[in-house]
Amino acid sequence: MRRLEAALKSNEDLGDSAIRAWVCLFELLQALGRKPAFEALALTFARRFEKSPPAWNAAGEEENLAAETTGGRAHVSLSGVLNAGVGEVLKQAMKLAATSTLVRMDVAKLTDADNNGATLLMRGIAALKRAKKEFVFGSPEHLAAILEQKLVVGERTNQEMWLLLLELHQQAFHQEAFEEAAVNYAITFEVSPPSWEAPAPRSEEAAKAPSQPLPVAEGFALGGQMLGVGAANYSQLDATLSTRDEFDIDARKLVRIDPVAAKELHGVLNRFKAAGKRLRLVGLGILIAVYLESLDFHDVAELKSRAI
Repeated sequence: MRRLEAALKSNEDLGDSAIRAWVCLFELLQALGRKPAFEALALTFARRFEKSPPAWNAAGEEENLAAETTGGRAHVSLSGVLNAGVGEVLKQAMKLAATSTLVRMDVAKLTDADNNGATLLMRGIAALKRAKKEFVFGSPEHLAAILEQKLVVGERTNQEMWLLLLELHQQAFHQEAFEEAAVNYAITFEVSPPSWEAPAPRSEEAAKAPSQPLPVAEGFALGGQMLGVGAANYSQLDATLSTRDEFDIDARKLVRIDPVAAKELHGVLNRFKAAGKRLRLVGLGILIAVYLESLDFHDVAELKSRAI
């Protein structure tokens, strides 16, 4: 996002890709739930290009959720403000954790936090540790940055937010930032701070991040956040293409795809191309379309992005 913002603010020569770059930034702001920034960008876009900007998609705003994913794992997504309202979703997460091998907590869509929310999240983390459950944070640096802006050294308030900040630094393997925050915590509350504990080595599945199940619609579709998705997730595509030589894969609901899932998908599509099949990925968001182009997906399938 910073790279795109710098390019647009400096009027960098983006050639024929100028509008695509703007739309990529719109999509990032939508995904992060940053509506004020999105609307400010929309005004600038309209003035510069004299055309209607993309509209904010209220339906795309996700609420806090906890859900099971493939492989006996639980996925928790927190958005908006980390406050007392997260209590219910954390209760659901604890129930799912009882039968899960791994719990992932995504915090990239949080926009603010208070001490009540930090207290509940710390209780959830403590419960996972007591149960010896493996858990991993998605974008811990993002929430840490929010907390750092709200905490004042010497001001004896928001103690749980301080403790959550230390936990986030540890989960992100940022020992230097942890030590600095620990000193500030000790100065503020005049107590010994938690000690740095080297995080346990991540299991292979935690390092990859858990995959989301691939929804199937009228044959096969890609959707949600494809993280660490392996070849087994494409079995439905194999079945569909066994009877057809040409096929559109619906990617309208694909929010994100990581390098692991992209590499696996590229291999699957390459195999089908070699067998004489013709595939199109349709409805791609501009940001994802650009990413797939950079990985040479246009060599194995036709990429059709959403209209700008």
